[in-house]
Amino acid sequence: MVIGLAHGGISTRDMEKSIDFYTRLLGGRVIMEIEEPKGTPWIVAVQFPDGSCVELFYPRPEQFPLGTALGRNHLAFRVEDIQALYRLLLDEGVPVPVVPRVARDGNLQMWCTDPNNYPVEFLQYVPDCPQLKSGPVVKLS
Repeated sequence: MVIGLAHGGISTRDMEKSIDFYTRLLGGRVIMEIEEPKGTPWIVAVQFPDGSCVELFYPRPEQFPLGTALGRNHLAFRVEDIQALYRLLLDEGVPVPVVPRVARDGNLQMWCTDPNNYPVEFLQYVPDCPQLKSGPVVKLS
């Protein structure tokens, strides 16, 4: 049975900037570094206080070009104080194209992009939101 997000894996354009973004700015910590069998760096795993992780893959432009159209690929993080994070991101010069707002499910939502141009969503759950309830599927139209 799934109980939450284990990790999201993303390719990076700049590993150092990615590690800084996910650790210093968002509060994660590096828990693992994995090398390929030939000894070259491959993955850095960043874990957050709830146990969820992001696996950051070293750049391999010749094998996995990222391009500019990433579609619906994104990471979503649950936060305690979306306004505080919003101020921090702005102070750090991170573009926030979708400022904190009420999402369709009633939660507070905000979007930015990470150093690899991946969309990153942040959610602050409200007490009566679908994510905190057990029961039938909530359908939003």
